[in-house]
Order: sequence, then C-alpha cells, then structure tokens
Amino acid sequence: MFTDKINLALKIAAKAHQGQNRKGTDDPYIFHPVAVGMIISQYTNDEATIVAGILHDILEDVNPAVYSETDMRRDFGDEITDIVKDVSEPKTAGQPKLPWKERKESYLKRLGNSYYIEAYIVATADKIHNLTDILKDYDQFGDKIWHRFNASKQDILWYYRAVFDLIRNEPVPIELKRHLANLIEELKSIVTTNP
Repeated sequence: MFTDKINLALKIAAKAHQGQNRKGTDDPYIFHPVAVGMIISQYTNDEATIVAGILHDILEDVNPAVYSETDMRRDFGDEITDIVKDVSEPKTAGQPKLPWKERKESYLKRLGNSYYIEAYIVATADKIHNLTDILKDYDQFGDKIWHRFNASKQDILWYYRAVFDLIRNEPVPIELKRHLANLIEELKSIVTTNP
C-alpha cells in the first residue's frame, strides 16, 4: 500500500533523520523507520498505523527545531501524532536524558496506558526490527555489540520481555506476536548461554 500520506511520512522521516546512523553502525537511521513501516504493512493496510510506524522515532530522536510534535499534528493529525507519542520515550525540553532503565520504564508506562491498538502494533514492529538487527549483529560480531547500549544484555532482555508482556493480550496480529516472541527466545538463549 502506498498513499500520499505514506509518501509524505517517508519524506519527512528521511529529512528528520538525515545524518543519523543506527546505533553502533554506519547504516543510515532511515533504514529503521522504513523497515518498521514495511513490517506493519505486511499485517495491515491501515494507513495511520503504517504512517505512525514510519514516524515513530521522530518525537524521541529528532530535535524539535527540525520537526516537532506541532509539525506532526499539522501534517498528520492528532491520531497519528498520539500513536507516535505512545511509542516514544517521554522527554522534557532542556532536561538531561534520563538513565536507560528509567527511560525504558517510562516508555513501558506510556505504552501500557495507550488506548490505540495501533500503538501496540507499531511497538511490536519496532521491537521486531530492533531485535532482528541485534541478533544479526551478534552473529557477526559477538559480544562486542553489547557495548553500543547503555544497559547490560540482561537488562535488554528484560526490556523486550516487558514490551511483549504489554502486547501479549492486545489485539495485535498473532503472527506479529509470534515473530517477536521467537526473537526474544533467541535473545534469551544468547543471554543465558553466555551471561
């Protein structure tokens, strides 16, 4: 599915994430939101969900001077912006970034309070792509990859399990849930085999 709104989301995400790379790699960051949108599009034709997937990291990772929540509301409306907010770590302008665990706990609380099923679908697709990259990089580089994160591999496993616990009983497509569950099991195997 390709619409004018999806096209606009791709353009805005490409511009907003320009110059950003995926953590610990030279891969342009835009690969991630595009992949999340593609994963979502395999399970739903809902335009708002696909657009939110493409935009999901903008409010969290992009300077509001480049693209803000106000810009997003203007360009995409309240529903899409609220979905994106529900899958973003809360941040306060002018405040230092919280420690990793506090950020993740805030994310989990915000997601858990969402009444948008679309937010759970976006979160699931996001975690699927992140874990796929982590596992691929682990296969290639081994334990060196854990240095990219501000958390231990045990904490990373905790986080992905906690996200799964939130989506477990939500009406997210079962295939998406299974995919995430399988990736979490792979991560668990790595963490428990090589603590």
